[in-house]
Amino acid sequence: MKPITFHIFVHNDVTLSDRVLALQYFKDFTDEISAITGRTFKFNLLRNIPGVTDFNYTSKSAQEVADRWMAVAAAYKNANNLGWTQTERYILVINGKINDQVLGAAIPRKPALIASVSSYQVIAHEVGHSFTATHEDAEIGWNPWGIPCETYVYPEVSAARANCYRYTRQNREHIVNYLKDAP
Repeated sequence: MKPITFHIFVHNDVTLSDRVLALQYFKDFTDEISAITGRTFKFNLLRNIPGVTDFNYTSKSAQEVADRWMAVAAAYKNANNLGWTQTERYILVINGKINDQVLGAAIPRKPALIASVSSYQVIAHEVGHSFTATHEDAEIGWNPWGIPCETYVYPEVSAARANCYRYTRQNREHIVNYLKDAP
């Protein structure tokens, strides 16, 4: 089975180290996706690429930003002879917000997405959407300490709740079904 490849474009405004990004923003959810799909991951962390990591991600329309990022990611893919498959993702990691309310943008079944580091679950949330996970199948649960927590694709981040660090059973099924026919 082909691994899932993440081309991670770290926006110039993100000052977090590669180690912090890996351990705090990617490890938990990629471990879960590996466990439920049997696929491994390859990470290609990219910084300081003119025309890519300086992308203007602010807009009133998250759809407009997602469309523009899709075009930039496709151009990068073409220039570097990369794939554009079910198992490849082109993730722009940003520091801020797309607008006052939106922390990320992903289109189901499309390989390019944008996600902010302003909250730990945003990257997992947007990757989940790109693998067909839905808000409707997300939920509030309880962590081992008895604190209410949000599963990865819960629609609204709240400082009053913890991160559950997991997808729901239904969203795991969406992810498995999306990837099952990929080589």
